[in-house]
Amino acid sequence: MAAVPLSNYLVYSSEAKEGVGRAVYIDPSLIATFTECVDPTCEVGRNVAIQIQQQLSSTAGGVKSGQSVGDAAEFYSDIGSIDQRCVRVFYRILQVESTENSRGPGVYIHDIKRFQNNSAGTGIGLFRMNHEAGSWRGAAEPQGTLSTNILRMGSQATSSGLMELDELADELLEASSQATYKTDFNLYHCPLAIVNNGKEYDTPEKRFKILSPEDLTDILTKTVNINRWDSKSVAQKSYTVYCYADASKLLQGALERLGRAGNVSLSKFTFEIIAPHSPYSQLEKLVQDLGGIANLNSSYETAPSSIYQRFDTGSTSEDTITAFNKYRELKKKTPNITFSELWRGLGGVLALN
Repeated sequence: MAAVPLSNYLVYSSEAKEGVGRAVYIDPSLIATFTECVDPTCEVGRNVAIQIQQQLSSTAGGVKSGQSVGDAAEFYSDIGSIDQRCVRVFYRILQVESTENSRGPGVYIHDIKRFQNNSAGTGIGLFRMNHEAGSWRGAAEPQGTLSTNILRMGSQATSSGLMELDELADELLEASSQATYKTDFNLYHCPLAIVNNGKEYDTPEKRFKILSPEDLTDILTKTVNINRWDSKSVAQKSYTVYCYADASKLLQGALERLGRAGNVSLSKFTFEIIAPHSPYSQLEKLVQDLGGIANLNSSYETAPSSIYQRFDTGSTSEDTITAFNKYRELKKKTPNITFSELWRGLGGVLALN
């Protein structure tokens, strides 16, 4: 879905008590993200969904909230339990005197990210993976550039936390139908949000980390520039990037930044997008605008990816048309529908199981 103006945000929950705390609104285009990160179909998810309303209406922007540097209205809050489910909710707080086009003073949720525990301290960032003695071993790439012509982006977690790199390499190769692959490749281990451990610290900033799309932007830019000026190469190397599941969100942010910069061509890059947790048509256009090639690789699927594709405005599939028709029907039938009512009304369209 396209970006939604604040004036078109929905009231978050019909359970909100009138006159108690701040009003909480949410971007309706977060319907798939909310399903993926919160998933109110289970008890843990329902509790997190309720806590979002309760916490933001009462303590949004408080001492335990993170605040954007340079924008006094932008915050995030961490909601839930590290041991069960924890999300970071990004929002904007508008005061009575705000001149922004909106629904009035309140809290406006514009993004949600899911945390994964990383108690084992698995490395984050760019690595070179080498197959040795029957297993994969990873070494950090200190220069921040690709040293092979294959880049794999992704992360996975078990009940105990993030997978270690050797196991992750096997899982990613299996997902792209390359289980017998043994050649060196670069791995960008990129969980969107991680919890280094379960201890309490003074501030959320010390406790949590979120990878920025700017990190990936730098890797791609440096690789293109070094390759362009490498006098030993007759022609530029070609690269294939395998992007798995929710790593697509980070890739999308990096591609948007490269597009705005306007000084980098990805004409030597082919992107194999596998089960993206974002609308594929948006990724495809961003890649093509930068001169690259994008393919939707069907070797692996996830339930969240299916939901994101149903809400892809650039898709003409029957599933997408059905989902949007249901979405529009609910909003037309109940003009003041809340986000929670819309989510429930969509029913099977948002089923993760």
